[in-house]
Amino acid sequence: MPAPRPTRRPVRRRAPRRGAAVALTAAMTLCGACAPTAAPAEKSKEPVAAQVTPTATPSPAPSPTPSDAEEPLPDQQLHAGVVGDGVPATLGGTGPAVVGFTRQGDIAVVVDLDCSACQGPVEVTQPDRSSPWGEGVAPFRGAYLVDIFKDTAPEQVVVVRAEGSWTVTLQSWNDLAPVTGAQQGTGSTVLFLGDTASGIQVTYTPAGPDDRFSGRAFSAVEVGPTGPESVLFGDDAAFTETYELAFPGVLAITTDGTWAVTPVP
Repeated sequence: MPAPRPTRRPVRRRAPRRGAAVALTAAMTLCGACAPTAAPAEKSKEPVAAQVTPTATPSPAPSPTPSDAEEPLPDQQLHAGVVGDGVPATLGGTGPAVVGFTRQGDIAVVVDLDCSACQGPVEVTQPDRSSPWGEGVAPFRGAYLVDIFKDTAPEQVVVVRAEGSWTVTLQSWNDLAPVTGAQQGTGSTVLFLGDTASGIQVTYTPAGPDDRFSGRAFSAVEVGPTGPESVLFGDDAAFTETYELAFPGVLAITTDGTWAVTPVP
């Protein structure tokens, strides 16, 4: 059954030039009930200055109080530092933790959790979500697109629930390396599809009876006031479908299953 369409109206900020090499300059997420703040924008051809990775230092992170129905937040609180264009942040930890970070600018943030050295159940989420971004059993790894709304505060948190050592990397979606041609893989990821295309063909095979696929694509091409800025889709059964959206752009995938994505001319 397809995932529901967004209920919040997207807000454009910067418009890219059609057919140009692009980078992505707004904020968006994989949440099925959320909407992006903007479309991706053009990547500068100027050399990028040396990236500075903030030193992860323990410091208080925002701690929303969970309701009685929510699982309590971990006691351990860490802070990864600033995340912005050309400024990623990497933090290593052990055991359950609330990881704070400071978003610099109107960007979406890609959260990559590497829990290859963990044991048992793993979950990565945010305090106010009704369902986690990702969950599974170690060894586990997944990347997720988060923090999409224009009016969200710069101070944000990621909740990691896991036993053992893990590493979380946070970066602006503008810093995703473009990929071209057909792509395939297993599990959750975020891709910057660099091809000029009118859409994508997506094939999905579930990992098991409880698995599902949630996809969201964001155009980096100026398509006019009536053109689509994003496409939300998903299913809990195997499928092969084509989705129309002007590319280049970003595709965020959440699943435990296998998938293949092919640009459509």
